[in-house]
Amino acid sequence: MKALKKLIFVSVLLLLLVLSNGQYSVFFAIWLAVPMLLFAVRKLKRWQGFLFAFLTLAVSYYIGFDVVPFLPVAVSIVIAGIFGLFASLPYLIDSFFSKNRSSFLSTLIFPCAAVLIEYAYHSINQYGTWGHFAYSQESLELLLQSISVFGMGYITFLIFWFAAVVNWVYEQRLHQQNIKVGVLAYSVVLSLTLMYGGYRIMIQNPNSETVHIASISASDDYALNFYLEGLNDEEKGHENKIEAQRQITRANQHLFDRSVAMAKAGAKIVFWAEGNGAVLKEDEQELYRTASKLAADQNIYLGMAVAVLDHTNAKYLENKFVMFDTTGNKVIDYWKGISVPGGEAEISNNKATGIQKIETPYGTIAGAICFDLDFPKYLSQAAGADILLAPSNDWKEIDPTHTDMARFRAIEQGFNLIRQTSHGLSVGTDYSGKVMTEMDHFADNDKTMITQLPTEGVATIYSVIGDSFIAFCFVVLVFSGVALKKWNPAGLERQEGNLHSAVAA
Repeated sequence: MKALKKLIFVSVLLLLLVLSNGQYSVFFAIWLAVPMLLFAVRKLKRWQGFLFAFLTLAVSYYIGFDVVPFLPVAVSIVIAGIFGLFASLPYLIDSFFSKNRSSFLSTLIFPCAAVLIEYAYHSINQYGTWGHFAYSQESLELLLQSISVFGMGYITFLIFWFAAVVNWVYEQRLHQQNIKVGVLAYSVVLSLTLMYGGYRIMIQNPNSETVHIASISASDDYALNFYLEGLNDEEKGHENKIEAQRQITRANQHLFDRSVAMAKAGAKIVFWAEGNGAVLKEDEQELYRTASKLAADQNIYLGMAVAVLDHTNAKYLENKFVMFDTTGNKVIDYWKGISVPGGEAEISNNKATGIQKIETPYGTIAGAICFDLDFPKYLSQAAGADILLAPSNDWKEIDPTHTDMARFRAIEQGFNLIRQTSHGLSVGTDYSGKVMTEMDHFADNDKTMITQLPTEGVATIYSVIGDSFIAFCFVVLVFSGVALKKWNPAGLERQEGNLHSAVAA
C-alpha cells in the first residue's frame, strides 16, 4: 500500500513538473509541483534527495522542451541534464539547513538559492532565458507587472518561497501561533505584489495617442528554394545566380507591393518579419534605393528585415533590420545581435551594432530581431524606447511559447511591442504586456497584422536598477545562512530543560 501511494505521488509530481514549464505549461502547476518536490526531497537522505530532484527535473524538462525537431536527441538529453543539475541545486542547499527549519527565517534559504542558481544558469546558457520559471506565469497579468521592478527572478522567488512556506507550515503544524505569523508575512508580500500589478494595469494604463502600424510576413508561396552554394559553381554559377535573383526579386516585389497597399490603407509604419526580404550582397544597395524611394513616396517609415546573402563567404548570412524614414533616409541599420546556437550561428556574419533608437513623430522607435529578445540584459539597450519593432521567425513547435516570452521584455523595459513572426504567433502589446492584436501565421492567409499601438512607453524601475534583486537575494541568503547556523535550537532546548530542572530542584 505504501509503495502504491509513493508511485501515485511520484506520477502526479512528474505530471505537474511537465506542466510547470515549456510547451505544456499551465500557470498553477509549478505552484503545486515545487512544494511537492521539496517535501519529497526532505523525506530522503541528502544525496538521495538531490538525485531524485535531478532525475524528475531533467525528465520533465526534456518532455516540456522537446520543441527543436532538428536537434539531435543526444544533444536534447544533455541540455535537459544540465538544466536538471542546476535546477536541483537549491534542493541540495536546502538540505544543509535541516536542523534549523523551526525558524521562519529558514524559509528564505530555498527561494534565494533558487533565484541565484537560476540567474547563473541563464547567464551562461547559450539559449538565454529559455526555461526560466517566470515564463510559466505569462497568463497572470497582475503578477507579471512585478518584473517591471525586480525582473523575472522575483517571480521565481515568490514561487519557491511559497513552496518553502507551505512545507514550513506543515512541519510547524503543532505551533499555530508561529504558523499565523509566517503565513501573514508571505501573504502581505504577495498581496502588495498583486496590488502593484493592479495599479500598473488600471491606473498606469496607456492613454497616449496611437499609431497605425502594419507588420507583414511573406506568403509561403514566395519562399526561396535555390542553393546559395550553386552560385559558386564554375559551370552553372552564372545561370544559378540569374535564377536566384529572379526568385529574390519576385519575393521582394511581393513585400513592396503589400507595403504600398498598407500605406494607402493608412499605415504610418510598415515593417517585415525576420529574413522575409532577401538580397545577394552585390545587389544590397540597389534594394535599399528602391526601399528609400518607396518610403519617401508613400510618406511612411519602412522597416525591412532582410537576409543579405554573400555566397563568397563561408558565413554567408547577414541578418539585418534596416529602416527608412518618410524622407527616404536610412535611420536604422541593425544587425541581429545574438544568433541562435547551431545552424544559424554557424552561417551568420555578425556585426555588433547594438540596439539603435530613433526619434519620430510617433515616439522613440527601436528594433531588435527575434532571438535577441530572449536576453533581458541585451534588451536593456532599448530602455527609453516607446516602441520596439521585433521582426521574428519561429517554427510550429515553439508557437506561441517564444512570442509569450517576448512580452516580458515589454514589461521590463516599458516599451510597446510588435513582434511580427513568420511561422509563429505575431502580437502587438502595450508596455504592460497586454495583447492588443495577434495573428497566427498558420491560420491567417493574408499574414498582415494591423495594430493601433500606443506611442508613449513608460520608465520602469527595472530599467534603472537592472538585476539588483539578484544581489539582494545573495545578501539575504548569506545573512540567513549565517544566522541559522549560529542559532542552535537543539542546544537552546537543552539549556531550557536544564533551567526547568534547576527550578524544580
